Amino acid sequence: MLDVTGDWKLLLQGMFRSGVSKFVWQERKAETLQMTSNDDQICIPMSQRNTNGLPGMTSSDLKTFTEGAVLSFHNIYYRVKVKSGFLLGRKTVEKEILSNINGIMKPGLNAILGPTGGGKSSLLDVLAARKDPHGLSGDVLVNGAPQPANFKCNSGYVVQDDVVMGTLTVRENLQFSAALRLPTTTTNHEKNERINKVIEELGLSKVADSKVGTQFIRGVSGGERKRTSIAMELITDPSILFLDEPTTGLDSSTANAVLLLLKR
Repeated sequence: MLDVTGDWKLLLQGMFRSGVSKFVWQERKAETLQMTSNDDQICIPMSQRNTNGLPGMTSSDLKTFTEGAVLSFHNIYYRVKVKSGFLLGRKTVEKEILSNINGIMKPGLNAILGPTGGGKSSLLDVLAARKDPHGLSGDVLVNGAPQPANFKCNSGYVVQDDVVMGTLTVRENLQFSAALRLPTTTTNHEKNERINKVIEELGLSKVADSKVGTQFIRGVSGGERKRTSIAMELITDPSILFLDEPTTGLDSSTANAVLLLLKR
């Protein structure tokens, strides 16, 4: 059954309105999705499927399409080939990582919980279109349609290990992300406006011009470093934001601050 003490993944769906990031949260009563890997089971609250083709969707839910992306997944199977045995007698066997996974991620904060080795990272990567299609089957839909070819460009992914550059300031990291990822038609003034809005929304104004820090350079706190990583993804105004273990390595107070930020 569900192990709430295990490490976990988050999928955050949000939107920007008038240049200000705003996250829409919806609480749903749900059935249970089971994900199996070896002898472990992960249970995730999920809604039932209705006649309109999307799991748990009602006519009122359809209105939320303009407020945030609805991500649904059906009959997800994922298998990988691994080598086993000793050096001379090694053979390749197929290992099932995900088996018949179905569910829906509606606008708001959605969490995948379970024990280590249960397939949480694999499921998150499948939903984010970051897995090799070989050995993967099933459908991942965005607003009831197949994932577009540019899905990776329209979504964000915050990895577990922060990829910020410690020798740069928080603002310079965001400027670097904006320069690489925003369209060339975006003017410098528009980029700076977006950077300032994201800094303000994520509560980074006081440390905006401080170096992030490295092992040898004193920098911002762990929570501020994590928020900087999230800000670098929000620069592109993603309709869906995936976060891989956003509280790992943080103390309880800092982890709580990050979660409060995501729930805003």
